[in-house]
Amino acid sequence: MKHRLFKKIIILIALLLAGWGILYFNKMRPRAFSETRIMMDTMVTIRANVGEAKSESVLKAGFSAFEQVEKFASFHLAESELSTFNNTRSLASASLLAEMIEIAGRYHRLTNSYFDPTFARLQKAYGFYDKKGRLPSDVELKELLAFTGWQDQVDFNAESGEYQLASGALIDLGGIAGGYAIVRAANAMKNAGCNSFLIDDGGDIWVEGDKPDNSSWKIAVRDPRDNSSLAVVEANEPLAISTSGNYERFVRVNGKDFGHIMNPLTGLPADFYKSVTVIASNPIAADIFSTAFYAMPPEDGFAWASENSLAILCLTSDDQVKMTEAGKKWFRLLK
Repeated sequence: MKHRLFKKIIILIALLLAGWGILYFNKMRPRAFSETRIMMDTMVTIRANVGEAKSESVLKAGFSAFEQVEKFASFHLAESELSTFNNTRSLASASLLAEMIEIAGRYHRLTNSYFDPTFARLQKAYGFYDKKGRLPSDVELKELLAFTGWQDQVDFNAESGEYQLASGALIDLGGIAGGYAIVRAANAMKNAGCNSFLIDDGGDIWVEGDKPDNSSWKIAVRDPRDNSSLAVVEANEPLAISTSGNYERFVRVNGKDFGHIMNPLTGLPADFYKSVTVIASNPIAADIFSTAFYAMPPEDGFAWASENSLAILCLTSDDQVKMTEAGKKWFRLLK
């Protein structure tokens, strides 16, 4: 009798341990956990392929990185480091913002000056900040251009260890903030134990790691004409993809829409494309290159993209779909 009871107890313990093991395995087994928040003036989505036990901390780490970047790099928050820099004209190299300033200067040179965060005076003049669209006169544009041009407005003083901003100039880092925040979020998520994820900051996307089902990452490129998919990109490796367009941020003046991406050399809103999508090796480069290419006249843009072997897909203002040679290896057109 005692032998039978002992045997039943052993079986019961074994079943309990097996059940606990299954529950533990399920909590640790990687699955897709996703969350979307409104941040940095757009929709930010993070998808973490991780065990349930780590999902909350991983997502929290990713979004916390975005919050931190917004706090120190926002053009609109009065207490941000960027606002302080715009007001005081000096920035210590040890500040959180200094790395972004250094990166912005480097990419300004790489893009032949078409990526230029000193466009803020132009954005303000066109009414992008107060949402009251207007067109500056030719005389006003000429005056505004005297306050743009990164190489003339931003300088690093090695003696004081400070960045200095010329009087009258304003910096808006919206063209780099998304990519920069993605990099910081990705690092934070890795430190929290997640190595497979997708981060989408309003069209700036970074994918990394193996999906739980071992399938390829598939990223659709939006067609702004009808919100369907213009193309798709498949990848089994870390990949950054960014899309710039005039269909979400614009001002309307006398019934005509003017997009927020400026040609910094002329002071005029760029109107060569409806959308430009760039694939790059990191989110910062993809974010900046899509903005810079969008601002370039087509002949300059395609020559620059060819020199740098950039994979680019664009929809022109007259609805032509064009790709660079490198782009043909990545983009699969759906139309």
